[in-house]
Amino acid sequence: MAERSISQLIKDIGSDTRALANESKALAKAEVSEGAKKLGIGAGLAIGGLVFLYFGAFAALFAVVAALHEGAGWPWWLSFLVVFAALAIVAVVLVVSAVPILKSANPTPKTAIAEAKGAVASFRRALKNPGGPRR
Repeated sequence: MAERSISQLIKDIGSDTRALANESKALAKAEVSEGAKKLGIGAGLAIGGLVFLYFGAFAALFAVVAALHEGAGWPWWLSFLVVFAALAIVAVVLVVSAVPILKSANPTPKTAIAEAKGAVASFRRALKNPGGPRR
């Protein structure tokens, strides 16, 4: 193998650095996209639960409360309380199912960071020993 000049070594380091940076950027982008997707799904479920609780409470108050009062003969206060409890249970189930998704979503590009740290260490070794192995 022919010895490379210092200028060629510097050019090689520059091109290797650019290639590694581009690869790390692509990896980081993929990792962040996956984490952001999970955060979006979890947030959507949580918001869906809250919206359901809000709008569902109004619809239920005017339909079910009247039906319980007239059909079952319950007092108005008990009819309102039963409807609210049912809506609260549905909302809690939606929010509880969203929590694990939100906790597992982590948009931090861990693999890309680890690879970048490894690349920095490799460059430092290469600068200390330009003619030696690159690994």
